[in-house]
Amino acid sequence: MSETKPRLSHAAIDLLLGIVESPSMSIAGAVLDGYHAGAGAELVNAGALQADGFEPVAVSQADHDDAPVSLVWDGEKRRHGYFSPAAGMVAVEDRALLRFRLQPAWLLGWIAGELGFAGVMRPVELVPDRLWDLGDIWLGDRKSEQRRTAIYFARRIGETGAILRARNALQSRAGRPPGVILVSSPEIVADDSAMMTTTMMPIARCAKAGVVEFFLDLGFIRSAVHGVKSIRPRDPVQVDAEFRVVRVGEREFRFGGDKQRQVVAYLYAAWGRGEGHVSVALMFSELDFSESTRLRDLFKGNSGWKDLIGYKDGACWLRCEELLNGSQVSSD
Repeated sequence: MSETKPRLSHAAIDLLLGIVESPSMSIAGAVLDGYHAGAGAELVNAGALQADGFEPVAVSQADHDDAPVSLVWDGEKRRHGYFSPAAGMVAVEDRALLRFRLQPAWLLGWIAGELGFAGVMRPVELVPDRLWDLGDIWLGDRKSEQRRTAIYFARRIGETGAILRARNALQSRAGRPPGVILVSSPEIVADDSAMMTTTMMPIARCAKAGVVEFFLDLGFIRSAVHGVKSIRPRDPVQVDAEFRVVRVGEREFRFGGDKQRQVVAYLYAAWGRGEGHVSVALMFSELDFSESTRLRDLFKGNSGWKDLIGYKDGACWLRCEELLNGSQVSSD
């Protein structure tokens, strides 16, 4: 009988990606237990983090200043500790001295599992400890919509020269299908990433909205890589069938959350009917959202939404004409 692996929470994934971005992909046991107890336990139980030696320092527990202190062996208490002017020798539990390291093989396997890779995956390391080629996968719910997609993973892409090294490494993969580089970094340096021919997406932004556990939104990734299949191909305003991607002239906007896409779809329909501004309260009522819902909360984490959606005096609208006319878009 196959054993179903437990899903990881969003908090566990946030911690995971933070550890991946650290130089050594490790975290002290004291930090894990003191600040990330629940999320840390998830990662340890999942096999992502394993004990890997001991830390020579700890955080002061007696002087209330959260300062790092050097440890010495306390022969009387038979454990490590440090001297505090206020409390004398302070013992430190062995667990707090452990160092936990993220297992790269587990990380790549987890990404492959989220994407639905079948069979044995044989990742190729393109840039040592920075960029991996995981292989190709078909993305798309229906067979007619499926597209072969090359999958890469990169960490610490914000380092100086990292994108240049990645771009040079990808030149050796010429002939591959369109692909995506999933990155652990929360942000992408726009000026540098513009040089890439392969789409680059932070893993944190690819999360499926509206669920407690973390799932990669494969439809969002597919739309980002393979472009928009427009409902109205000749219009200057282009949207895909699920409103994950909206293009207005030369501008492109991406939306990952279910409720975000419902709002965009509603406003797009109103724009298509020439209705212009619509009541936010009426829209939320027709979408069966809570009366306490606020527009800015729905789009939290999406830095560009105000460039597409205008809001004033309880009404909102798509700023298509403003964008197409080159008008200055303000964030109200």
